[in-house]
Amino acid sequence: MHAVALVYFREVARSGSVRRAAGVLNVAASALNRQILKLEDEFGTPLFDRLPGGMRLTVAGQLLLSHVNDTLHEYDLVRSKIDDLKEARSGHVSIAALDSLLVDFLPRALDRFRIDFPAVGYTVTAHQPADIPRLVAEGDADFAFTFVQPQGLSAARFLVEVPAPIGVIMRPDHPLAARLALTFDDVARYPIFTQPGPLPRAADADPEFAAFRASIRPRVESNSIQMLKLCVMLNMGIAFFTRLGFLHDIETGELTWRPFTSPGINRLRIGLLAPSGRVLSPPAQQLARRLVDDLHRFASV
Repeated sequence: MHAVALVYFREVARSGSVRRAAGVLNVAASALNRQILKLEDEFGTPLFDRLPGGMRLTVAGQLLLSHVNDTLHEYDLVRSKIDDLKEARSGHVSIAALDSLLVDFLPRALDRFRIDFPAVGYTVTAHQPADIPRLVAEGDADFAFTFVQPQGLSAARFLVEVPAPIGVIMRPDHPLAARLALTFDDVARYPIFTQPGPLPRAADADPEFAAFRASIRPRVESNSIQMLKLCVMLNMGIAFFTRLGFLHDIETGELTWRPFTSPGINRLRIGLLAPSGRVLSPPAQQLARRLVDDLHRFASV
């Protein structure tokens, strides 16, 4: 049914009169009445009882009104999204993230996004987890990926959160790859690669992992994840990361990820952090929606 006919029908139902509805819609009463009669002819039943005091919906009319309200609401949502798409064709988006997400997850997400939005530009920077909320709150980043903090954030909010435990990244032919989960004692016997700097604050929820991490004497320490990744691929040792940084390599079988048995570290979550009091630009809004969907897909695997 044409959208105009639905709008006419809904206004007659609201006004209780063809004449009053015509006045609200600024159309001729005869034209509006023809649309109502056409609808009734299409359904083969009266949609209104014609009473001396005006028009009253029949049971069939009530059913149609429910459908019309849903349909027009969905139409408005789609139209709003299309308007957003037109506004988001160009612009710039700034993203702050844990450096592990810059290895695989974010580059692939931006590659998919550029198909629909080829003129959008990006600034993507890696930061320590503790610094990221401030960047979003102060407007230095449109939004960000970071570990979910135990305490709430007043100037920023998580659009989505997904489980992201820290586990062990290794070659698939590594002796530990045959196990489904690993203890700290299991991994302590092998060369370990680490990044400098403190653990994410959320990892404090697992004091055993924090103590184990502090006791490690790494074979290689580097702030470059790409270097640590290559060291793992060369079978020089193992490293501790979430799966998000190595999704493609895990899917292709080049690397393997195994969780720790310690329950605390398995409660870690990563989320997409956005400002609470600032409206994102149209391209940032569109990209944020796509990234929320990407994280949901990751969580379902």
